[in-house]
Amino acid sequence: MDFTWLSDLINAVLSFIPRPAIIRATHGGICWRLGYKVIEMKPGWRWWWPLISDIEIIPVARQTNNIPTQALVTKDRKQVVAGVMLIFSIKDIMQAIGHRNWDVGTTVNDIAAAAVVKVITNWTLDDLITNITETVEEELTATCQKQLRQFGVTVHRCSLTDFAPCRIYKIVGNNPLSQSEDV
Repeated sequence: MDFTWLSDLINAVLSFIPRPAIIRATHGGICWRLGYKVIEMKPGWRWWWPLISDIEIIPVARQTNNIPTQALVTKDRKQVVAGVMLIFSIKDIMQAIGHRNWDVGTTVNDIAAAAVVKVITNWTLDDLITNITETVEEELTATCQKQLRQFGVTVHRCSLTDFAPCRIYKIVGNNPLSQSEDV
């Protein structure tokens, strides 16, 4: 005998009862009431009504993302690979996921990857190697801070974790190891 209807009935009845949500001190939450009214949920013991609302709770404390290594060309047309580590926290959860953005993690990664391209391609290879620990890191951090501020994200540091001159090879046609043309 199939009793899935009973489970569905119990879930339907339970949707009329408010539910507790415990939000840790390192997290924040958003409650969408009736699908359009956005309410911030601060840490602590909170109640929400499943019949008319939906919640999402995410970490807002310090986080680290490793941005994948990218093959780039410097200002003096030298090929390099660069990867960065981004340290950030979410200052305004309403901006991060409440109104303007769906997935803050993807947004952070995308903007940081674009910042790497913007910064690295404006330097020559020799200047990058000379200034890699201070000036380049400061420029990467400032670029990420400026772009991510509008999404409620505070950037604490953006630094290179991988950096090296390289040769780029592409798989083209029948010759899988054909060297790309120098730019």
